[in-house]
Amino acid sequence: MTVHRWKPIEDLPQNWSVLASTELKSLAAIWGEQSVRLQQSDALKQFNDRLHREWAIETGIIENLYSIDRGTAQMLIQQGIEASLIPHGSTDKPAEEIVPILKDQEEVLEGLLDFVAQQRVLSTSFIKQLHQVLTRHQETVQVVNGLGRTAQIQLLRGEWKKSPNNPKRPDGEVHEYCPPEHVAAEMDCLIATHQDHQKMDVPPEIEAAWMHHRFSQIHPFQDGNGRIARALASLIFLQYRWFPLVIHRELRADYIHALEKADEGNLQPLIQLFATIQKKSFVKALSISENVLHDRDPVQQVITAATDKLKKRQETKFQERKKAFDLSKHLETLAKNRLDEVAHELNHELSQLSSDYSATTDQSIEDKTDFWFRKQIIEIAKRLV
Repeated sequence: MTVHRWKPIEDLPQNWSVLASTELKSLAAIWGEQSVRLQQSDALKQFNDRLHREWAIETGIIENLYSIDRGTAQMLIQQGIEASLIPHGSTDKPAEEIVPILKDQEEVLEGLLDFVAQQRVLSTSFIKQLHQVLTRHQETVQVVNGLGRTAQIQLLRGEWKKSPNNPKRPDGEVHEYCPPEHVAAEMDCLIATHQDHQKMDVPPEIEAAWMHHRFSQIHPFQDGNGRIARALASLIFLQYRWFPLVIHRELRADYIHALEKADEGNLQPLIQLFATIQKKSFVKALSISENVLHDRDPVQQVITAATDKLKKRQETKFQERKKAFDLSKHLETLAKNRLDEVAHELNHELSQLSSDYSATTDQSIEDKTDFWFRKQIIEIAKRLV
């Protein structure tokens, strides 16, 4: 039974503009400013190197090409991809077999970065080159013959498939991909439509999701299609100076679900997944950049800390002084009001005795008459201290 029948790839949905992430755009703008300041930073280089090794490792794990336990994978990400760092029993295949594949995948990402640096235009020949590098140490691919039996056949590196590669699920249902005779035309259509999208300035998270899914629909190679799809999505992000798309093993279920929704015509879950992954990369990079900029110059850090301390001390004194002045102003107002009441009472009593007597109140005016009473105020303050 065929659960998904192949059909020619489709363009973006009509409402594609509403699928963009405004949050990602803001994060990208902030990172754009920070990354310029960090160009010569060792910490930024270390962050990128580790992210690239993470991409190289996880892109094969998600395809079950090999298995590496989390602790070992983390060590390889931190220290570098070396067979000596892989303990016995931490992988499902010999380290000597896995490491060359990891290095090939790492080289693919380096090729994407070089592609972006040279401002090259995406073509089918470049995609074939990526596949050739990606599968350099992969000799065969497993297929199912007409009798339902599995067999290993030689892998065509950097060439379109010559036989159907429609996988059968555990429940017996078949997912149908593009027939070999239509692959070349479909790939040409994929490239041409992508170039149209670039002119339309389609946001990277939307274009990456579209490119990944439509390429997966074509499935132009015998094997390695998932890894190439993630490489092409990463290429789109890198062209915008974002980050390569790392699909962790923990995201496998969400990833497959989003692809199935895209098969049904709903690209939004895949766009959302890619946006979430990019957001995490931005947040992590910005966190590192803040630490780097803060610790870049120890002398400046000391000066800044001392200056901040002095500013806080001055602010504290200012607030205390202001509080005292506000209180004195309030007391002055209370005293003036009470004295006005006394003067009013005196005038009432004095008016009955003689018109020659009267009582009045007065107060100083700031910057004009306040010096008249300064000596008295100081003397009173000394007695009260």
